[in-house]
Amino acid sequence: MSAPLKQAKNGRRWTLFAILAVTIAPVLVSYLTYYIWKPAGGKSYGELLPVRPVPTFKLSTTEGAPATLADLKGKWLLVMADSASCDRSCLDTLYALRQYRLAQGKEMDRVERIWLVTDTGQPSAAALKQADGAQIRHALEPIPLPKQLDDSIYLIDPLGNQVMRYPRTAEPRKVIKELTGLLKNNENIG
Repeated sequence: MSAPLKQAKNGRRWTLFAILAVTIAPVLVSYLTYYIWKPAGGKSYGELLPVRPVPTFKLSTTEGAPATLADLKGKWLLVMADSASCDRSCLDTLYALRQYRLAQGKEMDRVERIWLVTDTGQPSAAALKQADGAQIRHALEPIPLPKQLDDSIYLIDPLGNQVMRYPRTAEPRKVIKELTGLLKNNENIG
């Protein structure tokens, strides 16, 4: 067999191997990533709640006028519940809620903060200063949100569905990052 003929045969053989490798490689890589190297994506920092509408319950403004969460429909709601006496944990949470909203930059108008006061008292001047623009509502009946109300921050979507729960001690950067992603990926609903 002559040298040019042998080289042509080897060249075709390598071409065949290259075509097989290009064809098989994606299937092999997908098999390995699905069954062996499972991707870590898709995890959320907050606790995902079953997505369902928050049942209506009686609220009032600080002046005593009737109110509901539906009054704020169309906005993402960051909700906390605490007594009017508002201890250090409550004040820290009010501050954190304000920071979560401010960190959204031009999107911050899509986010509303709500403090549900769980007793009949009036918030102190220090608490009102820390709330700084948050909606304050008195809960006139039990609040129908899951888990421990006094240790949680809830995220309610613009359609009125409960979405997530964060502990009050949540890492701010992670909450801000997750909220930014939610606002970016859900531009059509509020």
